[in-house]
Amino acid sequence: MKTSLDCIPCFLSQSLEASRMVSDDREVHEKVLKKVMNYLQNISFDFPPPFVSRKVHEIIRREVGSKDPYKTAKEKSNIVAKGYYEKLNKIVDESQDPFICSLKVAIAGNAIDFGTMNRIGIDEAIERVLNSELDSSTCERLRKDIERAESILYLADNAGETYFDKVLLAQLEGKEITYVVKANPIINDATIEDALLAGIDEHAEILAGDEGQESSAPAIILDYSSERFRKKFWDADVVIAKGQGNYEALSEVNRKIYFLLIAKCRLVAEDLGCEVGCPVIKLKGEGDDTLHSKR
Repeated sequence: MKTSLDCIPCFLSQSLEASRMVSDDREVHEKVLKKVMNYLQNISFDFPPPFVSRKVHEIIRREVGSKDPYKTAKEKSNIVAKGYYEKLNKIVDESQDPFICSLKVAIAGNAIDFGTMNRIGIDEAIERVLNSELDSSTCERLRKDIERAESILYLADNAGETYFDKVLLAQLEGKEITYVVKANPIINDATIEDALLAGIDEHAEILAGDEGQESSAPAIILDYSSERFRKKFWDADVVIAKGQGNYEALSEVNRKIYFLLIAKCRLVAEDLGCEVGCPVIKLKGEGDDTLHSKR
């Protein structure tokens, strides 16, 4: 997806949010916003939003003097999400179809802002996604692709969400799984540290997709990815990508990718053909097929 004019207010809102996480100084907030606005005046709208966001957050980190403005929020996310892990495993184990249920759990993790939601809000978000109906034909297509696959590449999204991903990864036992995170702190995206904390290494090899870069984007951008990642990306039998950022960055790439996400903004929802807040499975690339939950 290309960056839209409608993305600009979001970049500015996120800039203010990030600066407030590490400073109460209004002058710092103002300086950050002015620097970001100056940068945004000259961007190319031909690039996807995560490409622009990468530079925006470089500016934020430099101006506020913090390498990881979201560090505290991510720590809280990991603690809160960990508290749901056993419960979610039990739900999957007791379900009629553990594979489909684990897919919903993984998508539910993308619906939650662990840093700001209270327990009631998190419980409601999980229940809403678990009660959604994902189109059976697409789920079966993914199931069959996984059954035939030897290698699976799984692109992660956020810290905390890693515990929900782990529930799905447990259903993929016997496959060569690579779980892809970011090499550097970027917003609340998962890093190697977050993946290890969740015990992802019990089920998969953990790989920083942009290893070697000094800064990360809130998605895997092929131009900034490592040679090792690109080989795995093109060679993998199945690619699963979590989250809106990865959809924005990779939806036009010419390879078969299963996207699991919640549509969190109007532009992405329109591209997906669903409502904002809708749990989505979308297959892009070779054999393109689009399905989302019925509301």
